[in-house]
Amino acid sequence: MSKPAKICFVVLRVCLLVLFGVGLLVVQPVVVAAQAGGAPAPWYERIQLGGDFRSRYEGFYQEGRETRHRSRFRLRLRIDTDVNDDTHLQLQIASGDPGTPVSTNQSFKSFFRPKPFNLDRANIRYNPSGASALTLAMGKFGSPMTRTQMVWDDDLNFEGGYEQVAWDASDTVDVTLLALQTAVNEVSRDEDSYMLGGYGEVGFSFGSHRLQVSVADYAFGNVDQVAVGRATGPLSSLLTNLVDRDADGNVIGLVSDFNMVDAIVQADFDTGRGDYPLRLLAEYLRNTKAASSQDTGIWVEAEYGGSRTLRTYTLGYTYGWVQQEASLSPFVFSDMPGTNIQLHMLNFAYVPLPNLSLDLTLHITKLLEVEAGTSNNWLTRPHIAAIVRF
Repeated sequence: MSKPAKICFVVLRVCLLVLFGVGLLVVQPVVVAAQAGGAPAPWYERIQLGGDFRSRYEGFYQEGRETRHRSRFRLRLRIDTDVNDDTHLQLQIASGDPGTPVSTNQSFKSFFRPKPFNLDRANIRYNPSGASALTLAMGKFGSPMTRTQMVWDDDLNFEGGYEQVAWDASDTVDVTLLALQTAVNEVSRDEDSYMLGGYGEVGFSFGSHRLQVSVADYAFGNVDQVAVGRATGPLSSLLTNLVDRDADGNVIGLVSDFNMVDAIVQADFDTGRGDYPLRLLAEYLRNTKAASSQDTGIWVEAEYGGSRTLRTYTLGYTYGWVQQEASLSPFVFSDMPGTNIQLHMLNFAYVPLPNLSLDLTLHITKLLEVEAGTSNNWLTRPHIAAIVRF
C-alpha cells in the first residue's frame, strides 16, 4: 500500500471507530432511561431469524465438449438483532467452498462427505436517531451500494467498513453518498492489498415510478496479490484477467491495475398490477487503469414481477458484454465464466406455495476474444431450482 493511501485508510478506520464509540456513549443514557421507565424487550424478542435453502440441477451443454450434469445446494442462516435503538447486529453462516468469496453453492460430490459451513457475515451497523441520515458499519457485510454481478457477485460480502449519508433533498429527490474501505488481503511482512470505494446516488420519484442514477469508483491497491492468491491459494475463484509471470512461469501479479468506474441507471415502473412492477437497468463499466483496450463492460437487466407473493411469477432477462480487463474476474458473477464474455440470461420463477419458489434460469455465454484457430461455441447452462425461504 502506498504511504498516502495507507495513511488515508488508517485515518478513515480510526474515525469510524471513534464515531462508533461516541455514538454508543450517546445511546447509553437512552438505554438506561428505557430501563428506568419500563423494562426493555427481552433479548430473545429482539432477535429475527431468517435464511433460505436452494437445491438445483445444473447442465453444461456445448458443442465439442462432453455434456456435464451437476446437482448443488445452498443453505444460509441469518440472525438480525437490534442491540439498542440505534445499533444493529447481523450474523450469517452459509454453505459453500471457503476458497471462493462469490458462491455459497455446494456440489453433491466427494463420496457423501459432510459439507462445509462458513461465517458469511458478521457486522454491526450504527444509525443514530439524532442523526438519521448517517449510517456507519463495520465487519463483514453485504454490498451497501447498488451494483450488478458484472462487478460483484451477489454472494460476495466485503470486509472492512463504510460511512453513508442519505437524505431527502425534496419530496421527489433523494441523495445517498457512501465511502467504503475494505481489506482485500492483509499480510504481516509485505504491503496489504485493499480496495477503497466512493459511491453517489440520486433518486427521482414520479408518482409511483422511480428513476435512480448512481456512480461508483472502486480503486484497488496492490491488486497483484489477487493473482498470486489464485495461483498459490487460498483463493479458488476463476481468474480470466491477464497475468504476469516470472522467468520460471510462476504467476507474480496482474498485467492491469484496477480502478473501476461504474455507472448505473435504474427505472422502476408501477404497471398498475401490484405484484408485477417493471424494473429496467443499464450499466456502463470502465477500468481506467487497464493495460489494454479491453477495459469496458455493458450490462442490461429487465424484470417483470418479483413480488414473491403466492401464485405470482417473475420474468427476467440479463445481457452482459464484459471485456477481459473490465472487472476483476474472481469477484464477478460465479455463474458467468469470468470476463471476456458475452452473456444472455433468461429467468422464470413461480411461487406455488407460501415461501416456496420454483426457478428456471438459462445462461448462454460465449467468449468475446479467442486465439486464432480456437473454437468458440456457445455454452448453454440450464438451472432448475427449488427455493425455500424462512
